[in-house]
Amino acid sequence: MKHAIFAVLCGLLLAGVSPHSYAWTPFERKAVYEEVQLTPSEQQKVQQAAGWAKQSDTELLIEVKNGLPGPLACHGATVHLLGGATVSKSFLPRLYVPTAATRQGAVGGVKKGQMKDFSVTCMCWKKPGDSVCGNPSTNPNGK
Repeated sequence: MKHAIFAVLCGLLLAGVSPHSYAWTPFERKAVYEEVQLTPSEQQKVQQAAGWAKQSDTELLIEVKNGLPGPLACHGATVHLLGGATVSKSFLPRLYVPTAATRQGAVGGVKKGQMKDFSVTCMCWKKPGDSVCGNPSTNPNGK
């Protein structure tokens, strides 16, 4: 058994895997970036609009324009109807909105003329202690 473990460790070392690798690992102790809710001032830099698709009067298109320095991950949308009902939709996969870009998602079952208001739940990534949204894909290890 000891020889098998030793052989595996030697194989990993020969393959170039070391504890100093910069690749993501599920055993990493601390993530440099955390996904966090937007502050009210950050939320003001994210423009949201809604309208119906030309082909359907029950398919609400929601558009998100990112004015922040880092990307957004929008988890879903909630639409309040005039009659008091609510329609919620999770975006799977999440709606990823890069910096200075616009993306659309759809919420089905919202009949044209019945929407009171809507909201979209988006988050960004920050390093612990930072107050500005960042981009973890360009510098995942903070180096």
